[in-house]
Amino acid sequence: MDADKQEQELLNKALSEWKEQGLLSAEKTDELRNSIKPKGTQQIAQYFFFIAISCILLAFGAIFIDDKLLEKVKTYFAFSNLAIAGLMLALSIVWFWYIIRKRQSKPGTISYEIYMIIGALSALCTLTYICKDTGFGPNYTGFLFVTFLLLFTLSSLFRSRALWIAGILALMGWYGAVSTLYATDDRFLGMNYPMRFSVFGLLLLGCSFLLKKIHLASFAQRITFVTSLIILFTGLWGVSIFGNFSHLEEWSRVRQVHVLAYAFVFGIAAVISFFAGIKFKDDFARDMGVLFLLVNLYTRYFEYFWDSVNKGIFFLILAVSFFLVGKWIEKKKRTNGKVLS
Repeated sequence: MDADKQEQELLNKALSEWKEQGLLSAEKTDELRNSIKPKGTQQIAQYFFFIAISCILLAFGAIFIDDKLLEKVKTYFAFSNLAIAGLMLALSIVWFWYIIRKRQSKPGTISYEIYMIIGALSALCTLTYICKDTGFGPNYTGFLFVTFLLLFTLSSLFRSRALWIAGILALMGWYGAVSTLYATDDRFLGMNYPMRFSVFGLLLLGCSFLLKKIHLASFAQRITFVTSLIILFTGLWGVSIFGNFSHLEEWSRVRQVHVLAYAFVFGIAAVISFFAGIKFKDDFARDMGVLFLLVNLYTRYFEYFWDSVNKGIFFLILAVSFFLVGKWIEKKKRTNGKVLS
């Protein structure tokens, strides 16, 4: 198990006492003591895995998005788009077969997610080259629709949270493309961009609770909840600033007081998240409520009081508020996350 320095000292003291009391043998005591690993080592390994994922994405972009490089490869080998799609499909099948063989030792780990990302990128390459001959659809709607279906399917089959997040992002892209395609005066069903993505986040939040009842997707319930809450609050923040105006020129001609009602809705949503997090002992929902309540308050300050209130007073208030938040987090750490529960 992973433990910090203080936890290691406590565990070692407990093991020594149990050994002296005869509750543990010397061999078992040594075995348990050797199983305690510094927490920092695991964190460093995770950092390197995240760097590896970033490098994979950069390498994929450099190799498969660079049209000049692809054209040289296609010209040299006289490949058609469908031929490259076939090769990438074969590579995807072999790769996922390899993942299935290795699945017993890799599930739930970051290294396993890296394997999944590589396989998914290969599958998306296949789809891209097929669409180059068949068409991507208006505003890439067809391509994005198949992409999020593919990613959700792969994620469900292989229980990959990384691919599930990618699927949500592809779904967002498809939703944005469709809403833009069928928008009238830059509004889709009467909603501008921030408003429509606030609704998207709210719908996704509702779906996150339904995932508990779906066996193949139940593993992604938590990550869907977290992602939807971030999308919802980010969208509401945008609405609290720009209202439901479809053009910047239209928005710039009105006073910010005309969108004050949206700021109240944003604040109410943050308060609901805060108290719901306390009631249901959900630290993330609680902390998101606090974070976006502060974001709402500071945004309103910049809109209404920046020119009239002394800047020194503002930054003093800012310092005090962040100090109090820091003290709260420190208290939360000392009490093992039981604050406000």
